[in-house]
Amino acid sequence: MKLVIGGCRGAYPTSNPSCGVYGGDTTSFLIQGESGDRVLIDLGTGVRLLNGFLQAEPGLQNLLVLMTHYHLDHLAGLPALTLLHDPAWSVTFAGPLLSGQGVEAVMNRLLAPPFSPLTRKDYAARIDWMTLPEEDPPPVFSQNALRIRHCSVQHPGGCNAYRIEEQEQSVVVATDMEWALSSPAQREALRTLCGLPQPADLLVMDGQYSHERYPGHEGWGHSTWEECVAFAREVGVKRLVITHHDPADDDATLEEKDSLLQAFWPQARLARAGDVLAVPQTTT
Repeated sequence: MKLVIGGCRGAYPTSNPSCGVYGGDTTSFLIQGESGDRVLIDLGTGVRLLNGFLQAEPGLQNLLVLMTHYHLDHLAGLPALTLLHDPAWSVTFAGPLLSGQGVEAVMNRLLAPPFSPLTRKDYAARIDWMTLPEEDPPPVFSQNALRIRHCSVQHPGGCNAYRIEEQEQSVVVATDMEWALSSPAQREALRTLCGLPQPADLLVMDGQYSHERYPGHEGWGHSTWEECVAFAREVGVKRLVITHHDPADDDATLEEKDSLLQAFWPQARLARAGDVLAVPQTTT
């Protein structure tokens, strides 16, 4: 299994040349199994990179799109998912019920005027919808050989974290979450998602702030990288990748943060757009 980082910027994209190393596109990740099954997590502007990867890579022409939540920075890349125009593709959009709206209602609202010149009927791909249950614990579901679990995390308006497994390999994506304001139930649910039945090989977690910067942003829905490291070590995950970089942080700022992060825990690093991460990590 591998994870491809399309975009890892938070809030809004940036085209500043000083952000070229870590990337300026917003959240989108692609997970591809050894079986060829693909799962796309979120539709930020990072879809631009991942769309080309999907088209170029051999594999099954079906795709599961998991939405963590429906804030605009996680949806703005939808027009770049050009495989929706290809009748050979089958795409299922899955996501939580938030503010009384499921994924089908949200997507159909975007795929219509005045937000789009196109409507759902203009897309040639087969499109299906899945509103994820709010049961506790939520049931496991599958994308062929890939098994998927989820839990709710603390974020304004709600958000899901996901665990994707293939045989004994596992990735957890927990972007857009505020650990400091998480309830005991939310903390335990994320511990279970990351730690059972065995610790995840890779955890991608929102660590937008440092301990020093967080007090000015309490309630904004994001964690500190120090909290992420402490959590990752507590649950025993093998690797940690910090995502949701602040749009104001240029490469020099993020390089300094990455050095501090790796000095704090060598198994941690900052996400970079375009990275392809093997799961589990390969050794040379």
